[in-house]
Amino acid sequence: MSNNKYDKDSYARDTMAYSVPENERRKKRPAGQNPQRSSGQGRPHGVQPGVYGPPNEYGQYPNEYGYYPDAYGRYPNQYGQYPDEYGNYPPPPAGAQRNGAASHQGNKGGSSQSRSSQGRPPQNRSTQGRPPQNRSSQGKSSQNRQSQGRPPQSRSGTRSSGQRGNAAGRPAQGTQQKRLQNQRAYTAAAPVKKRHKSIVWRIIRPVVILLLAIFLIYSIIALVFINKMNIVDRGERLPQASGVMSSSGTRNILLIGTDSRSDGERGRSDSMIMLSMCSDTNTINMVSFMRDAYVEIPGHGSSKLNAAYSFGGPELLMDTIEQNFKVEIDDYITVNFNSFADIVDAVGGVEIEVSDEEAAAINVMLDSKEGKKFFGEPKKSDYLDGAGTYEMNGKQALFYSRLRKVGNADFERTERQRKVLNQIIGKVSNPARLMSAAGSALPSMTTNMGKGSLYLLSLKAPFMLAGYDTAEIRIPAENTYSGANVGGQSVLQVDFDANIDILEEELYGK
Repeated sequence: MSNNKYDKDSYARDTMAYSVPENERRKKRPAGQNPQRSSGQGRPHGVQPGVYGPPNEYGQYPNEYGYYPDAYGRYPNQYGQYPDEYGNYPPPPAGAQRNGAASHQGNKGGSSQSRSSQGRPPQNRSTQGRPPQNRSSQGKSSQNRQSQGRPPQSRSGTRSSGQRGNAAGRPAQGTQQKRLQNQRAYTAAAPVKKRHKSIVWRIIRPVVILLLAIFLIYSIIALVFINKMNIVDRGERLPQASGVMSSSGTRNILLIGTDSRSDGERGRSDSMIMLSMCSDTNTINMVSFMRDAYVEIPGHGSSKLNAAYSFGGPELLMDTIEQNFKVEIDDYITVNFNSFADIVDAVGGVEIEVSDEEAAAINVMLDSKEGKKFFGEPKKSDYLDGAGTYEMNGKQALFYSRLRKVGNADFERTERQRKVLNQIIGKVSNPARLMSAAGSALPSMTTNMGKGSLYLLSLKAPFMLAGYDTAEIRIPAENTYSGANVGGQSVLQVDFDANIDILEEELYGK
């Protein structure tokens, strides 16, 4: 090997001719694999497969100056000089011409030798305007580093002053390579994250679209049904009495069953059940107020509770309950006989167990003048055959709920009403039956709730019906009343303080 380190032609030939033992070659250069790629460092700057020349026997491509790497994968610069173990190049030889010119001026007699004579095609790419690659500063003195005569050391591990850059302030090649490695690692990782997000979105998107479609269809159907209801103004209410109980987690809606036959007729309040929906306990409490409770009706003195509806409609009835039992009620829904029967038929009937006395009383009401006035001539299948459990239709369930002269008068009557209502709630937890019941009953219902409030309630209703527990409460409760005769009428004298305590505990958990 030539000792002239600055004779680029002979130096390049000697370096390329350097032979590596076969066992080391297999270890460093697996067959068909570029050692630069196998090292995980990426391709050096200026090396593009097939652009600057064909690969050599090891599958290595030349760089933009036409040079192939040495045994350790290091590429020479434009002067044919190889870097040392720290990645630094020696100063260019005096009067040397960069590779890529028409000819090279050798130091041994001035003869020109084409680069193609070494088995490589001539490179016609000019290097004008291209910044030198990994060159040391011209003013930096040589540190007596020679690449001839000793194998280059590994560049891994801790480096000292070689990492600080050259005198011109540029970072050393090792630092530049690390930066390039970090950039390539970040660039390679970004598409993986993007693909991962794309796969997740492909899975989630159909579910989101389906849920939005269901929500849209449900909202349209709900709004159509809401428009069928008879929505009235909220009406005039009295100032709220002192001590009235309320909670943000509890909403009370008063259901008023009337004996009216048309929407314009007020009729009498035949049943009064307050639906108390508590989100804190996930419970729907059905509170029955007995019609014979003797209460103070604002502006009308003392009378039976059901008289408040006759005196002033739903508003006065809600004011009367608030003043006497201290529970806040702002909303109501009135249901007449026809609506009640339609609801039961729409949910597919209700399963009720009756006694012989109750079955006989229902048959009598079916044949009564009032029964035929509401529902016409009864069918043979409408009659009950004594005691047993029946799947009652609408008219049967209505007459069952109105029985008063069987059993313990109004006490058992309110119990029957809650039993039927509980069956209806259990049936309408099915969305299909809920829609059917709503379509049949809503046109004959009257409410003071606005369309927005009804729509929000319709969104919550399926979840409450499916996930809430139900409980039944009768007011006045057992052992909190006594029978009395006032003005020739049988009434219930109520212990209001005891019943208020029961309502406070059951509805508000206090």
